[in-house]
Amino acid sequence: MNILAVDTSGIVASVAIANENKILGEINLNYKQNHSVTIMPIIDNLLKMLEMDLEDINYFAFSKGPGSFTGLRIGAATVKAMAHTLNKKIIPISTLEVMAYNIIDSGRFIVPIIDAKAERVFAGIYKNENGILEPILEEQATTIKELLSYILDNDIEPIFLGDGSIAYKNIIKQHFKDENFAPISLNMQKASSVASLAFLYEKQQKYVDYNNVEIEYLRKAQAERELEERKNK
Repeated sequence: MNILAVDTSGIVASVAIANENKILGEINLNYKQNHSVTIMPIIDNLLKMLEMDLEDINYFAFSKGPGSFTGLRIGAATVKAMAHTLNKKIIPISTLEVMAYNIIDSGRFIVPIIDAKAERVFAGIYKNENGILEPILEEQATTIKELLSYILDNDIEPIFLGDGSIAYKNIIKQHFKDENFAPISLNMQKASSVASLAFLYEKQQKYVDYNNVEIEYLRKAQAERELEERKNK
């Protein structure tokens, strides 16, 4: 069984193809957020390098959010188009869970953080329970200070990752040390983690038809919020 995984939830454009035994190939581009232009060429190039066709793919998986509104829509549209064409199922996976899976063997409570600007974040807390990520704090939109307060109040020994851990590193380091941060090689979203989780999800039959794909925003887009604010004035 082959799975093609896509993550465009942040600045990274990431594509991986995997079977049950290994990651066959992965391409990560962490330079400018231009996913509408780059994602299909990345998929095409990876398939060519692996001497595969889309028909060889059994499932398509993608990071469903939270994250960039535009990036999430591009990722969803990309896998929906491929799944529709080939009549294949889609496996949507939480972006925060995907990030946590990067460092599932860290031995600490894993805290993936996505920057939502103005000291607001999308975050959750996970613990490795026999190879399964168990949520200790459900994913939510919060502030970096509220998140840190929860961690400190509950005496959690964390390891942070994600662009939020970079954006608010100075705030985090008021309470924690450098060893509480994931290495840069594991800090961002990776489609190989999407693919790895997708095999677990497939066994649980957590897949959907292309027309039932939903994106997890956790909060409304800025334009929608500004429109509501103007209406309420």
